[in-house]
Amino acid sequence: MPREFLCQRYEKGASTLRNKLDDTDYYAVSACSDLPRECHREDHVIQRGAAVGFGRWFFFPATEPALAFGRAARMSLDCTSGYGVYAAAHEIKFCERHGADECVLLVDITGGDLARREDEVEALKRFVQAVKEYPWSSMWRAPTGYLTELSGGRVVTTGSGSLPL
Repeated sequence: MPREFLCQRYEKGASTLRNKLDDTDYYAVSACSDLPRECHREDHVIQRGAAVGFGRWFFFPATEPALAFGRAARMSLDCTSGYGVYAAAHEIKFCERHGADECVLLVDITGGDLARREDEVEALKRFVQAVKEYPWSSMWRAPTGYLTELSGGRVVTTGSGSLPL
């Protein structure tokens, strides 16, 4: 069976909810009610997380930072549209036809907007807790209940508990 590349499966430049793809590396953004499983191979990576859409798309590896980003972006005077946060999968696959990686974002809009739900405050608290525990990190790390520090380029968990918010 011949391999199917992302450029064969999706229309270049197509974007669900009409969010722009300018200044992104996405080949396309497609609505998908059944998100694919995670995959980590040399030529194909699928990571699940959450996507924020407000004129363009941003992917995050977890719901907590996506909710914080969406909420903060909407508070900007430059954000003139509404925003939504959706379960999503970020897929990168090497295309032999083009000799390059192609990237698509799959967004579950049928599952509904994850923002402004009853549990949003708890997710935002987890986000702040993670920032408190990992103030040096640029990547999402789920809170553990303990403060960390960098020592010689390595993460060290201190014995100090981080008080919950």
